[in-house]
Amino acid sequence: MFVAAFLIGLAVVPFLVFRAYATRVEASDEPIEDRLHRLNRAQQVGGFTLPVAAIIGLYALEVIDRVLAAIGTASLEIGGFAVLEFGAIVLVSFGVVTLPLVGMALGAYPTVRSLRDTSASLWRVVTGVLAVMGITAVSVGVALAGFFAIQSVFGSSLPVLLAGLGAVVFVGFGLSPYLILLFQDRVPLEGQRRERVDRLCEEVGYRPRGLFLLEGESTKTANALVAGTVPGLRYVFLTDYLLAECDDDELRAILAHEFGHVAGRHLWQRGLLTVAVFSVWIAGADLVGFGALEETLGFLGFFLPFMGLYAVYHVVLLGGLARWQEFRADAYAARRVGHEATVAALERLADANDTRREAGLLYSLATHHPPIGDRIEAVRDGIEATDDVPGSETPSSG
Repeated sequence: MFVAAFLIGLAVVPFLVFRAYATRVEASDEPIEDRLHRLNRAQQVGGFTLPVAAIIGLYALEVIDRVLAAIGTASLEIGGFAVLEFGAIVLVSFGVVTLPLVGMALGAYPTVRSLRDTSASLWRVVTGVLAVMGITAVSVGVALAGFFAIQSVFGSSLPVLLAGLGAVVFVGFGLSPYLILLFQDRVPLEGQRRERVDRLCEEVGYRPRGLFLLEGESTKTANALVAGTVPGLRYVFLTDYLLAECDDDELRAILAHEFGHVAGRHLWQRGLLTVAVFSVWIAGADLVGFGALEETLGFLGFFLPFMGLYAVYHVVLLGGLARWQEFRADAYAARRVGHEATVAALERLADANDTRREAGLLYSLATHHPPIGDRIEAVRDGIEATDDVPGSETPSSG
């Protein structure tokens, strides 16, 4: 009874809270970009705090224990690793965490639809959340399964733990881009649009293995990404709304920016940071331990310090690295296609997505993207720096 009420509350309460807040935001007389920014800030906070609250409630009500008790003797072990129990823990945990995130998204979306005049259905919003959570669940599940499997075979000494962490992080980071192919609704890019994007990719020096179209018209989402860590197995994804909104110069600059992340090995840099941060955590836990906290607080004695570390990692460390990487990718695009084309592309993205050009440092760290205004200023500073060098020329956008 309590479990059912808890699960219902996880979905309903965030929906009601965000519906009330979004209604207030919609009724204000601020510019649309500012109102959308307020909603995004609230969702950033909710996106972190709601899963934490869901996991705490999950263990307080012993939901995991009940599920494991139901599995009972049907457990399957491979090399001493309990496969069914592990799978149940991952599925139940991510399923419970998904409930408040769906409620939050459904509560905020009617206001987004009103402000931006979008046409996507509520079901489209739900499937978007489910796709993100599916990618996350598989990535985390594979990483944890690999880590525990290494422990079961080689033991749990500190060198084994650190080596295992490095192995699973780099395998996870290497495979994660390809999960987009499994969880994102997409269709192959064909016809004149494919010819256009093929030509622009060649002009910036890349020949991706595949080009795919993501639906963005109904949500007015202008976005592009390059997925893949293996040379020759990289894929370009673009929304139809982006293709419709951008001219060739702007789209070429956006593609060059995405390829800049590949050229700079930015995903692997994030992997190195992840290994470094959580190696310190493992070494610290091995040295100090959490015995006293776990004896006093139980599961929370481990979970709360871990989430504190994760918040610092995700927002301060990874957020700071990601901000720097965005500036570097912009600089790469400016070198390949020209500064003016890159500035025009950034302005187009801001207009197409109704994005505010200015934002606070904490928000940009949490979203892993600097404000558009700061990115435009950095590219323009690059123009001035180039002009200050005798004999230098700004690269042509053609």
